[in-house]
Amino acid sequence: MRAKAEAAGLPAATLLREALGLTEARRRKPIPRVDPALVLAVGRIGGNLNQIARWLNRAMLAGRVDLDALTVARRLLTIERQLAQIIEASRRC
Repeated sequence: MRAKAEAAGLPAATLLREALGLTEARRRKPIPRVDPALVLAVGRIGGNLNQIARWLNRAMLAGRVDLDALTVARRLLTIERQLAQIIEASRRC
């Protein structure tokens, strides 16, 4: 039963309820398998980017003019796009 549920992409309980006619299961897309090291690395980078963005926002609210906020924002956007490309490429594998 568990093997059939796994092959269908459903929890065993859902498969049983469906077999008994108690419910109609919604089919889920299979969860993509991703290298755990990649997930960890992307998470750490995301955390660092979040800290940088918070620092930048606080500095701008404090009126610091010695920062080139536009340059920092542009570089953060570049990093965000690169991360999105890495994640998309890992999904295709």
